Amino acid sequence: MTAELSDKIPPKSASTDIEGEGITSFFETNKSNQSSIEVSQDTCKEDTSFRSRVARLSICEDGNSKAVIMQNLQNNVSEEAIDDGNNVRLKTGSKRRRRRSSAVSAPTLGNSSGSSSSISSTSSITVPKKKKKALQPAFLRINKRAVKKRVSMKDLRDLVLYVFQDTNNSPSWLQIDNRASVKKMIVLFVPGLQPEDFGLPEGSRFSDHEDQLQSLRLTSLEDESLKDGFQCAPLSAPGSKSSLFSAYNSFVNVGLSKKEKEDRKEELSKKKITLTDLICSLDQLIENEYPIHLETLGIFGETKAALIRKHVEDGDDWVNTKKFDHNGSHTFALDCEMCMSEDGLVLTRVSIVDFDNNLVYDKLVKPTVPITDYLTKYSGITEEKLRGVTTTLKDVQEDILGMISQDDILIGHSLQSDLNVLKLRHPRIVDTALIYEHKAGPPFRPALKYLASEYLNTRIQCDDGKGHDSFEDARTCMELTKLKIVNGLAFGVGINTENLFHRLARHGVRSMCLNDYAPKRSSLNVSEDMEVNVRCQNDDEIVEHITQRINDYSLFVGRLRDLEYARKFAVPPPSIDVSDLADARENLGKRITSIYEGCPASTIILICSGTGDTRDWIKIMSDLNKLNREDRIEEKKKREEEIHKAVFKARDAISLLTIKQENSESA
Repeated sequence: MTAELSDKIPPKSASTDIEGEGITSFFETNKSNQSSIEVSQDTCKEDTSFRSRVARLSICEDGNSKAVIMQNLQNNVSEEAIDDGNNVRLKTGSKRRRRRSSAVSAPTLGNSSGSSSSISSTSSITVPKKKKKALQPAFLRINKRAVKKRVSMKDLRDLVLYVFQDTNNSPSWLQIDNRASVKKMIVLFVPGLQPEDFGLPEGSRFSDHEDQLQSLRLTSLEDESLKDGFQCAPLSAPGSKSSLFSAYNSFVNVGLSKKEKEDRKEELSKKKITLTDLICSLDQLIENEYPIHLETLGIFGETKAALIRKHVEDGDDWVNTKKFDHNGSHTFALDCEMCMSEDGLVLTRVSIVDFDNNLVYDKLVKPTVPITDYLTKYSGITEEKLRGVTTTLKDVQEDILGMISQDDILIGHSLQSDLNVLKLRHPRIVDTALIYEHKAGPPFRPALKYLASEYLNTRIQCDDGKGHDSFEDARTCMELTKLKIVNGLAFGVGINTENLFHRLARHGVRSMCLNDYAPKRSSLNVSEDMEVNVRCQNDDEIVEHITQRINDYSLFVGRLRDLEYARKFAVPPPSIDVSDLADARENLGKRITSIYEGCPASTIILICSGTGDTRDWIKIMSDLNKLNREDRIEEKKKREEEIHKAVFKARDAISLLTIKQENSESA
């Protein structure tokens, strides 16, 4: 008897303490009398406490008695079990006691040898689960103080981060209730939005109507409930008193904390790179206005068809590098010098060096049009130098096509300027203005002179009146590229910002960016499934992509440009059919309505103009860019007040947002 009991009694370490005293103490107290205990069915009925039943069950040998005790235990548990998350808490008295990990397993003693097959463990007892609290609908309201102090692009970007829980710093200008209920967010850049689109007088500014902004309605929206659902907040475009910055760049670049900068620098420095890692992506080439070669990596489908049409429009005087085998270097650096003509900048010198910095090509070029300004302080070209020169642009193009294959790598600083004046397309480009950063960060570009001084400890482009030397500049670009390869991706970049889409991807947020150009990719690897860039030819394509893929992504960012082109705030590509202003305004309302109807409830839609009326600013900048550096500085001083007014006008922008409610679901 004693031997049999020892097999059935659990070890001390597995004992259960139900009421603070525990089965263990019960067993230990009665251990010396175990051999003389005999349990009958009547005895089992005398003590009905849960603790006693479990203890008696553990030493009971009679099958019928075990069945009675186990049945009572099951009834007791089913009546008094309480759901506490995923765990069962047994209630044996009014006072809540601390449960132990084996509280539920005690009745499994009935599974010991000799038990009836009809007896089951309490682990099989079904306990009702506590219902989860339903999420309340999300709600947002613009703070009235935001009308007094205009919001910035940083505020809008931080709102996106807050919605997707990258940060818990709630916006001060906006109240969001039940943030966890927000399912998706759609951000639409609509440059060209003006006060008259909201029923304000034509030619006025949003800043002139601060007391009316919260009651403004976008008149092109036909649905009154949708029109009333949007709330407006004045927006200040990024810039300074005398300059205007890119609203889109400010939105997609997230400032990093000190620790994030250190972690990012360490991660970048660990990655070994080769020259091919520095080649510009298709997105970078388009964003920086490079002429695009048809063999550039990433071109296919409609994009390729559109490029073919553009190449036809460009004319026969443009050339493309061709693939061919050749000996010697397959990496070249190129730089050009230019002078001013009535038609703009024209080529006057070309210099090319190979990977070992050997000068392999250097020729002066005679333009086919008269030169109006030799720009000697910058180009180093004089009338005397060009006297007797017979080499033409066509000659240079033929020479380069015979020297550089399309598989070779071409290096330069802001090389798009050189390739455009050469009328030459090449697919594999390394731009030192992109692989190195300006000390102030994007969207600024570093000067080659600064990079040479900062990283090579050399002086180039000295103000000695002799102008630039294209051979010296090409050699500097080659040296900077080699230095980058040796030191890694972290070298020469501030690492002060991170791309918004990459940051959200790390938190599992899938995003789709829709534009007539796509943002440049980060140096760090990000899953393509998490972030998709789609190049769209027009606004209708953007709307179509959003409505068709609304279930696949959480964040959509698009740029609708029809209104911008209709108001002549920007020059459209030749392939774009520009609408008249009335049609552009009407179409904008239809597109916003289509997106709203196609998205699920609890989707936030944010619309912002990004900038105000930029026409005066663009005109001034166009005038200044025609001047040489010294004259430009002097002219800026003369037109300082005019510039300030143009910038103020260009920074006067608007934002509006809404959230789709459950009762707004489309049928």
